Amino acid sequence: QVILMSASINCKEFADYFTLEAHNDLSPPCIFKVEGKPYVVKEYYLDDLDDIVHLKIPSQNTEEPVILGEMYEVAVSLIQSFDEFEIKRNREERSLGVTSECGSVLVFLPGLNEISYMQSRLSSMPNKRWQVYLLHSCVTLEEQSNVFLTTVPCYRKIILSTNIAESSITVPDVKYDKCFCNNSRFYLFIAVIDFCLVRTLVCDEETNYQSLRLCWASKTNCNQRKVTITLSSLQRCPLGNTVLKVKMLDMGEPKHLLATALSPPSVRDIERTILQLKEMGALTACVQGNPHDGELTFLGRVLAQLPVDLRLGKLIVLGHVFGCLEECLIIAAALSLRNIFVKPLKQNVDGYRNKLVFAGNSKSDCIAVVNAFKAWQACRQKGQLR
Repeated sequence: QVILMSASINCKEFADYFTLEAHNDLSPPCIFKVEGKPYVVKEYYLDDLDDIVHLKIPSQNTEEPVILGEMYEVAVSLIQSFDEFEIKRNREERSLGVTSECGSVLVFLPGLNEISYMQSRLSSMPNKRWQVYLLHSCVTLEEQSNVFLTTVPCYRKIILSTNIAESSITVPDVKYDKCFCNNSRFYLFIAVIDFCLVRTLVCDEETNYQSLRLCWASKTNCNQRKVTITLSSLQRCPLGNTVLKVKMLDMGEPKHLLATALSPPSVRDIERTILQLKEMGALTACVQGNPHDGELTFLGRVLAQLPVDLRLGKLIVLGHVFGCLEECLIIAAALSLRNIFVKPLKQNVDGYRNKLVFAGNSKSDCIAVVNAFKAWQACRQKGQLR
């Protein structure tokens, strides 16, 4: 039995991979679907908003994943329409003798720049009782925790978030309650505005470096937030560590072994990765006359055991060789993270100025990281930090 829990798995592809031969025929595993939702969810697409927002809906080019300026205006107008619904609801509730709080709204945006622009548009609206909170990995932990605060009476909470709110946290009051009596039935509306864009980690084919690229969100991601399955990790991440582990297993040429994976990487990516490992000194030039493969070197065996990026692993090894292991460990650990320096929202200049102080005359990010960590360590030893 294989029990798999995933929100993005392609069930048919997974079942076909484990197909067995029985009675001279292929017998794929059974797929059981369990249907059911706790409540009815109605989706409104861009073309459905003509009767809701009081703006002309712009046309969107699906070939270019970008947020047009008019789309921000549509989102703001949509939130304003929630206020209009709220006024009607309050009138109906007074007649029924019930009261309720304003529902919260969750807006999914691809990155910090889009979140900041959306926040400025909401803040520029006069006489609006909105409390706007941000959810992003660059936002400080204290600012992120504000999304769980109870909303001020008669104010609406608006959360601008990346996909961090898709699976990392759950905000319990993200809903818009449009309660009205119709044949003794009450209706609940969940308010989520999704721009259907994400920044996905991709690997450059030439340099083998990873970067975030703006693209359309998959249908699975959009369903989980309440448009096809994304590439697997082997198809979009660097293959360096994977190739080294294959060489450690001594199960043949990496190109042949990785071809048996569920979603195998391209042969071109494997060959380019092997060439880069040779340039790094992790593999020899060839093995048994095969220029597309190589034997593991001592450095390659060490790098295969380190749970870090290969370049950071080599930095650690060289730090040991040249007697500066502590500093190289600090730098490698910091480069494995997004950013160790916290910059409160709209205080980027002050944050950059403080970073320059730690860098001194070197103007080096790595030196700033080392000095900042050692300063924190000294304060901790003196009992100045909890």
